[in-house]
Amino acid sequence: MVKKLASICLFFTAAFQLKAQCNELFISEYIEGSRNNKAVEIYNPTDNPIDLSQYRLTRWQNGSASWTAQMSDLLSGKIQPKDVIVLVIDRRDTTKTGIDTPVVRPLRLKADLFLSKDYNTSYSMSFNGDDAMSLDKLNPTTSKWVPVDIFGKIGERPSPAWSDKPPYTGTGTWYTMDKTLIRNDSVLVGQKTNPTEFNPKKEWLLNPRDMFDSLGFHRCLCANMPTTSTQKPTLEMPTVFPNPVVSVANAFLSFSPTQILCINIQGQSIPLQFSVIQNRGMVQVIAKIENLAKGVYYIEFLGIDGARAIARMLK
Repeated sequence: MVKKLASICLFFTAAFQLKAQCNELFISEYIEGSRNNKAVEIYNPTDNPIDLSQYRLTRWQNGSASWTAQMSDLLSGKIQPKDVIVLVIDRRDTTKTGIDTPVVRPLRLKADLFLSKDYNTSYSMSFNGDDAMSLDKLNPTTSKWVPVDIFGKIGERPSPAWSDKPPYTGTGTWYTMDKTLIRNDSVLVGQKTNPTEFNPKKEWLLNPRDMFDSLGFHRCLCANMPTTSTQKPTLEMPTVFPNPVVSVANAFLSFSPTQILCINIQGQSIPLQFSVIQNRGMVQVIAKIENLAKGVYYIEFLGIDGARAIARMLK
């Protein structure tokens, strides 16, 4: 009995510690791609929607440690529990050339919010591998902005990018230039103080540049926590990948579906065969769509207790 009580106490202590960490937004993905293909994904590990009007994204250009308004962009909208928002540089004008090369269509379709439209006004999203980035929050008591997550090291300019070997300023494999970085699922909270050194290998998974499929969802151990929210189940908007799809569609959900329907443009519903893989609190759904004709569809995922998700899919 004593051992059982001790185990129960350890369980609740661990759960409390986990809860204490999964309490603030943090950067979950960073893309420094070709030309102007640049994006930052932000993850909400909490149980509640968060108003983004109290947050800003700041670029610390070329090792600068001095903040200016031109380096920051205020965010807007709301981010749902265990969900993400994708920020993309606002280069959508296809008539421009040279430095204003437009963001490619696959990345534009992933965007929830476009930032830094006019370089003369704002260039928070114009990072190129040697710029630290921070997600800042307004403290309502002091009216001061404080970082809730820092990517890189403010005041340091690596040459040409942060890397995986000491002193992490260019020696070894470059991580922050021409790469897509995904935060490890074991990261539960952002880097709130400026680090003495930034070794990207500690918290980030290295991927090739211009890899956009992983944008729109994030796997995190915070999703293992039992929710404390009393809200009714909300409609999820997952990302189907790859998109367009050839024969198999993948999506990550917070619940295990009992049925999947594919809806064509005529409004007809077609049941799909599917399988489920559960891993660390996330549910990967794999649906077979090889028998569908080419076109635009919506996939609806239905679960128990009213759980529901819907996503747009191209074939």
